[in-house]
Amino acid sequence: MSPLETPLPEAPSSAKPKKQLHRQWGGASFWLLFAIGGLVAGRLGQLYPRFDVFTEFSAQFMAMAAGFSLAMLFSRYKTFVGIAITAGLLAAYGGWPHLVSSPLQQPPYPMAAGETLLRVAHFNTYKNNNDFKAITAEILRLDADVVNLVEVSPEKMAAVLPSLKARYPYQYDCNGGRICDMAILSIYPISNASGVDEWEGAPYLRVSLGGAMAGVTVTGVHTTRFPFSRSQLRQVRELVKKLDWGPDQQIIMGDFNSTPFSRVISTMEQGANVKRLTELPTWPATWQIPQLAIDHVFASANFRVVGNQQIGNNAGSDHFPILLTLALKRLP
Repeated sequence: MSPLETPLPEAPSSAKPKKQLHRQWGGASFWLLFAIGGLVAGRLGQLYPRFDVFTEFSAQFMAMAAGFSLAMLFSRYKTFVGIAITAGLLAAYGGWPHLVSSPLQQPPYPMAAGETLLRVAHFNTYKNNNDFKAITAEILRLDADVVNLVEVSPEKMAAVLPSLKARYPYQYDCNGGRICDMAILSIYPISNASGVDEWEGAPYLRVSLGGAMAGVTVTGVHTTRFPFSRSQLRQVRELVKKLDWGPDQQIIMGDFNSTPFSRVISTMEQGANVKRLTELPTWPATWQIPQLAIDHVFASANFRVVGNQQIGNNAGSDHFPILLTLALKRLP
């Protein structure tokens, strides 16, 4: 090739190279905004009862918001990373109650002078759960002084309650009610027992305890659930208006079908002058990683927690039972 035929070198281009866009900004941003929107919608439940359903998933929305916020720091695969972090946080949330519950806490407890120990448990046994032996064995294993049972069919009452008579000689149930499916078991004498199942409020049982727990009132509650959010709130409002909630010695246990973030729970606390003492997720128990804290124990001011809140075995139910050890200090 002659010198005249030698190709001249190309002049350098003055155009700057285009920046390569990070992939998946759109997907990660969408899910982050979705999570934030869910949290905001839950707050609107304080104004509009229908929005209160979003509070049931506040823990999940917070996990999603944290997961996709962290994913934004990655240069690639943001959506995948966000999903992975969120899944890990939800798995950890479902594993938390198991971590604090194995083994079940045993005495001695840090008691102060003048206090009396009271161990309480609540268990939604699930209406279609017919593993009566497992239910009985689990209630005995929890070894609570007072137990509130929910979704106890007449067949279950006939099979389970008599077998617990030796441990719990004092029992009260609403067998025969059309929609009431609860029972309260106690090692202490029961008096002034009452129960209502068909009215404007939530079905409930209420008993007064005797013996060392004289003056303590225990109320078991089971509210309706989504999609009946307005009815659920109305049930709790009617309940706190109907019953005489004294300033002390009140224990309220039940399946409220609402998480600690909900308007239903705050209405219960404020109206009955009690404090919610539980926050562990208890449902669903099917895959052993519960996600919703809907089973609760409330107590008045003269009770204090001396044993960690814990869950038991689900014994065939879709709920885990929840267990709490309290100390009662008599007010002057």
